[in-house]
Amino acid sequence: SMKRILLTSTALVAIAGAAAADVSFSGEAEFSYNDATGFGSAVEMTAAGSAALDNGMTASASLTLEDADTVSAGDITLSSDTASITYHVGMDGTGAAYIGDELDVQGTLANIFEDSDSITEDAGITASASLGGATISMSINAANAYQIGVSTDLGGTDLSLGFIEATGDFGAQMAGSASAVDYTLAFGSNDTYGLSASTTAGGADLSLDFGDAGWEIGASMAMGPATVGITMDDTSAWEVSLDTSLEGVDLGFTFDDASAWTMTAGVTAGDVTVDFETDSASAWSLDATYDMGNGVTAGIGTDSASEQYVEVDYDLGGGANLSLDYATSADINPAEEITAGTTVSVSFSF
Repeated sequence: SMKRILLTSTALVAIAGAAAADVSFSGEAEFSYNDATGFGSAVEMTAAGSAALDNGMTASASLTLEDADTVSAGDITLSSDTASITYHVGMDGTGAAYIGDELDVQGTLANIFEDSDSITEDAGITASASLGGATISMSINAANAYQIGVSTDLGGTDLSLGFIEATGDFGAQMAGSASAVDYTLAFGSNDTYGLSASTTAGGADLSLDFGDAGWEIGASMAMGPATVGITMDDTSAWEVSLDTSLEGVDLGFTFDDASAWTMTAGVTAGDVTVDFETDSASAWSLDATYDMGNGVTAGIGTDSASEQYVEVDYDLGGGANLSLDYATSADINPAEEITAGTTVSVSFSF
């Protein structure tokens, strides 16, 4: 650990002294005491540097030191206005075949969209270049499997293509707007396809999601002080929602085909905010916060499982905060992650 710290310190000094380089330092730290687990601390510092090279390209890299004994390097990149190449330290890059978000219920569309199982082969090196209005990308991983992606703008319509060599998966996505309808159309290998569209008509917001995995339609409309919404899909599942505000109280209600319902209520009066939620399973929670001024905020909450928490936060300014928390269970406070028991902590960032 000491050797690693000395090497890190030497690297940071070398980066800081590099000519014609922009170097920035950032980090955060926290120390705490919990009556059940004792003392604890966490420290993280990152040095990020970039330098303009004589050939017109820019080189950038970063180094992160965590808790005094863990050193990790960030991606190393060479880039220009039209091209770039990145070495993903730790093989953590998304492959070049990534071409966009999934289309709602079309969960496995083309197998190369966000969160798809086949993007488990993280990129080791990614290179991209802009040619004739299109961006062409290619990535390769440790197993020498490659991915290719192409994206361009066709007069206001975005077009993306992707191919994964290891699995043979391919896909294409087109997104744009026509006649006041926003749409995204995609298709891919294994006969996958999908269409998402949304528009406003007659004062109502309408949406459609249709494809090989099924369909879902939705509509919402303002009716006086309330907004009413409904969704329905190919499995005959449906949900109705109602949101309104009455004399400063925000109310929400949902009811579905399984006769399950949820109700929420929130009110703010001066410096006090109170939120209440309950459902058809008889579960409920009550949370309240009070802005006491001078950077001090207090909170309290309880729920149907007889769990409680109390917290007081003091904003010390400049990114520093002093906190005193008591909780009967972990993470009961919806506003922040806390540990069971009584905890005093100080945190700051720079």
